[in-house]
Amino acid sequence: MLPKISLIIPVYNAEKYLFKALDSVTKQTFKNFEVIIVNDGSTDGSFGIAEKFVNKYKNFRIINQKNVGAAGAKNSGIKNSKGEYIAFLDSDDFLAPNFLEVLYSLIEKNDADISCCNFNLYHTRTKIPIYMPFTARTGVYEKEKAFAKLLSDVSFHHFPWNKLYKKTLFTENNIEFCNMFYEDVATCPKIFYYANKVAVTSKPLYYYRRHKNSIIAIMDSEKINDYVKTIGITRDFLEKKNEYEKYRQRFKWYAKRVKFQVFYCIFLDYIRNRTLEDIYINLKNASDSIDYFISDDFSSKNSSVELPYRVNIPKKRSKVIQ
Repeated sequence: MLPKISLIIPVYNAEKYLFKALDSVTKQTFKNFEVIIVNDGSTDGSFGIAEKFVNKYKNFRIINQKNVGAAGAKNSGIKNSKGEYIAFLDSDDFLAPNFLEVLYSLIEKNDADISCCNFNLYHTRTKIPIYMPFTARTGVYEKEKAFAKLLSDVSFHHFPWNKLYKKTLFTENNIEFCNMFYEDVATCPKIFYYANKVAVTSKPLYYYRRHKNSIIAIMDSEKINDYVKTIGITRDFLEKKNEYEKYRQRFKWYAKRVKFQVFYCIFLDYIRNRTLEDIYINLKNASDSIDYFISDDFSSKNSSVELPYRVNIPKKRSKVIQ
């Protein structure tokens, strides 16, 4: 019998947190699911931890591959999945025991394409979960309302891990995660666009771990550039679907909010590098790129989105020779 749900767990050098993540999976009250651990070229002890779970639990299996990044790991998991539904778990996070049961019940009861729950922010140092109250309220959202909220990052957010999806959203619409940092921000709008109904519970069933090595904590120029580029990718998608005019104001509002977030990340990057020497140039480059992506001059070339102005690595302050 095929599993109802495929839970995909991309893993790269996560030995510090992986046991807790996998252990939370074994405690799920919903039982008809498979676990696909995608070992994305880990060089630490992650494979050994994963292998112990695979040997102990029949519904666990592992895919070993060369390191291609989080997007490639998710895509490998989807390609090899057997379930009717797909869920994702980051290897440093963990689940409430009823995570799969509640999301499956929601999606089946409401004939939805996606179900979604709230989450707790979990700080590694304090080990205190903090409820995040800004996810959509319990209810069922029709296509346009759900997509509009996701597009503007209000109530629905771009992260893939607090949701359950019909696999056909990916397979029938040729959706893959973009090979970049912030692949979820670039891809989730495409998934939601094809969902006719989204069912939500405000219960926090996912624990998102914040630690010093998380992507948000180590934003450098490469990650900042990809974050900015997600704006262009979404604009390009809307244009190709002839939907940009309908969502123009929401999209512009979101892009301007991203601009302030990017400014903050650039500032922190300079502080880490102990210099402010050329910060104005990088702030301007980020601002000009976002402005272009929301302007009437925007166009994509050869079916790809190019970043017009790049944020560069902060220059070290020149030493003065006496």
